[in-house]
Amino acid sequence: MKKVTLFITFILTTSLCRAQEAWLSTPESINQFRERVESFKPDTSQFEVTVLNKTIPLAGRDLDIRIYKPKGSGLKPTLIYVHGACWVAGSLDSHDEICRYLALQSDVNVVAIDYRLAPEHKFPAAHNDVYDATEWIWNKATELGLSTEKFAIAGESTGAYFTAATALKARDTKGGLKLSFQLLVYAALDGGGSSWSECKDLYFNDVNDVRSVYGSPLWAENLSDLPSTYNIYGQYEISRAEEELFMRKLTDANVRTKSFMNEDVGHDVVNWLSVASETPAHIKAVEYIKAGFESKN
Repeated sequence: MKKVTLFITFILTTSLCRAQEAWLSTPESINQFRERVESFKPDTSQFEVTVLNKTIPLAGRDLDIRIYKPKGSGLKPTLIYVHGACWVAGSLDSHDEICRYLALQSDVNVVAIDYRLAPEHKFPAAHNDVYDATEWIWNKATELGLSTEKFAIAGESTGAYFTAATALKARDTKGGLKLSFQLLVYAALDGGGSSWSECKDLYFNDVNDVRSVYGSPLWAENLSDLPSTYNIYGQYEISRAEEELFMRKLTDANVRTKSFMNEDVGHDVVNWLSVASETPAHIKAVEYIKAGFESKN
């Protein structure tokens, strides 16, 4: 009976996601989706940390970041965090609670990036925002009281996609930033895959974007020399095949990987970002972050 119930739940969740994607066909539906994502933030946070909002200058535009620092002395590790929400939604506010949680529970400084959203800003706008902001934070780390010796990146859903693309570009950039690890949560990794296709179509212009160097981390020609990669995925989420294949390909490329399957859930991003209650995914993420900063590549 439990298996039947879980299967029905999976079908309903998938149907809801597809219906949600259909809503993204008009400006009004996109705004409704954005409002829905913003509504998941609790009125009052459970997690007390020091928060600093900052606007940073990048080539041709300014970008907002938010720095979360837990209490305590000493230079703590730096974790860049990239929010998700289907390429078209999400903000520093919508994902404020998960950033607070990770900073407090992992005892690290978390820096969230507010990248430009589709469809107003098409590929490679968000790619460039995430990488350029991460590079700026790396270069200004001393001024910001952040560590570069222990410097990593994480994200969920679309944010995990940008995380993987940023890790690839960081590897390819001579003299650039060095990542201790990457943490992928409920990741979408194939720009041309069947999962979340309506969302992807709002960001990518054409197949050339999808198959560009960083357009689909899953299909990157070279996955060697990437940082240790930690992956958290839902048992019934529609992008699971992408995540499992990516981990296998990383392992074949001699990249150190660890994966955790969150049982009995699909693409459980609402619980992830709102932290209404601590889930196995949250607990495992904290474990991975601590392990990632303690180990040496």
